[in-house]
Amino acid sequence: MKGSPLADVYSSYADLAAHETEGVAYERRQIPVSGSMWASIAIHGGGIEPGSGEVARAVAAGLMNHYEFAGILPSDNYRLHVTSTNFDEPIAEGIVAASERTLSFHGYTGDGTPVTALGGLDTPRIEAIRASLTAAGFTVIDAPPEIAGVNPNNIANRNRISAGVQLELSRPQRAAFFPGGDLSRSMRDSGQRTDLFYRYVEAIRQAMLNYTPSPGPGGGEEDGCAVEYAARIVDRDGAVVTDATYLTEVEWNRILNDTSTGRVVINPDGDCCEQMGEVRSWRHQLHIYRNGTFVWGGPILSVEWSHGQVEVFAADLSAWLSRRVPHDTIRFTDLDLTQIAAWLIADGFAPDDPGHEVQIVGEAGVTGGREYRRHIGQTFDHLLDLADTGIDLTVVGNKFVILPEDWSQTVGALTDADMPDGVMVAEDGAALGTRWIVVGGQDGDLIGTAGGTDPYYGLLERYVEQSSIQTLNSANAAARAKLRAAMPVPVFIDTQEVTLNPDADVDIPTLTPGWCLDVASVATCRDITQRLKIVGVRALVQSSGAVPGQEQVQVQVAALGSGR
Repeated sequence: MKGSPLADVYSSYADLAAHETEGVAYERRQIPVSGSMWASIAIHGGGIEPGSGEVARAVAAGLMNHYEFAGILPSDNYRLHVTSTNFDEPIAEGIVAASERTLSFHGYTGDGTPVTALGGLDTPRIEAIRASLTAAGFTVIDAPPEIAGVNPNNIANRNRISAGVQLELSRPQRAAFFPGGDLSRSMRDSGQRTDLFYRYVEAIRQAMLNYTPSPGPGGGEEDGCAVEYAARIVDRDGAVVTDATYLTEVEWNRILNDTSTGRVVINPDGDCCEQMGEVRSWRHQLHIYRNGTFVWGGPILSVEWSHGQVEVFAADLSAWLSRRVPHDTIRFTDLDLTQIAAWLIADGFAPDDPGHEVQIVGEAGVTGGREYRRHIGQTFDHLLDLADTGIDLTVVGNKFVILPEDWSQTVGALTDADMPDGVMVAEDGAALGTRWIVVGGQDGDLIGTAGGTDPYYGLLERYVEQSSIQTLNSANAAARAKLRAAMPVPVFIDTQEVTLNPDADVDIPTLTPGWCLDVASVATCRDITQRLKIVGVRALVQSSGAVPGQEQVQVQVAALGSGR
């Protein structure tokens, strides 16, 4: 139980499962709810943190998918405790990964009073639950740093929006839910509960069902609801430095095969002003939320303090890899480029990980012989070399997303009606090459080629060097990838920083570079009707005093194969 000086016996579920017998020491319990995108979990249920599983199950009933990892030993159940950042049981991971909202219930010792300590990264839901529990007569506090649940690797935050709620119930609070304060297994299994239990459960359920976001900047409409932004400053150890109140400007973007940026302008009040004075570059991160969804995060690069406002500039997690080098020497032969990219990311963060995830959407189908030498080159530069030769890469929140360059899954459609202020269609002739020569090897002795004289464009030869390539097959594959990206002339469509129509068939948080939009436009002299790859997304809100500003969303798309 939290508050105990005991360290975890097991470092992961796999470690635990190798030493304990399921059905004797523990049970994995799940209750699915068809169509639900919410999850209520207790990873320290049963006798580990008694009462947490019973609350999670009651809150979920008929409303959310439920999961419980329950200790069932006669005693010493705490040895089954695997901390939330290391909890990797596959069923739980699958349920949480598929959910948009996650409640994770825990127990801690506390100070002898019945209290709930709230934490996690889903700030709007945290505040809604706080208000509902308080109105129902329960005491709620901010979770102390050691149980704050703000690490992106916490199981509660590994859902679709990378933000969940962690509820830590003190032992007296949990005991109050059972007759006589009896937390024994026999009492818990008897089904007996106090009226306080049902009042607590109903308060949380109502908080989820009746949630309305708190006012924030942004006055656009999305499915009839105001678009609202929130931001917070997070320490490199995961602790929250401050929630950024009174935002007057918010800007964030996502870029294919490059580092994106985020920016907020804050008019801080007294307490927030003092905390904002402690914000430091690289030590702290900026997290941006749109309608409660974690849409952007990364290290702060600079802060500007002026009278009455603070402006914070940040870059996404790839910025760290621009300040990292390979830490081992390694040679790959005929390994898919997506796996090589994943190794580079893992190696780059190995000495000091700010909290990241990697998602490989699908294999590139391009194998490569690559060699990386210890301390030679910046890790992100090596990743961009791979992005030139068969993969795409983008960062969403705390997640690196790696895709094959020919990924064509769509996330929506746009027509001229969705872009009422017009579009710009541009042809990037500078990127064209009808024949590509890629030179690899430390001595430049591996020469890959693809293409030749094109009957329409003629001969345009392009030459690049990639010393990390270590086989002729890889050099040829890289040349073919270059040719695919540059033939025919890449065409880009830019929405020119105008606001997309609120009725457009897109969901802004899901606009991820590397995915596609079906675009139909006849607004210019060059008609476009085809599936195009998203290469950039930018959102901006500027508020004036108490008047919320209109969200402006810019989307840039390009022909498939144009990885930029």
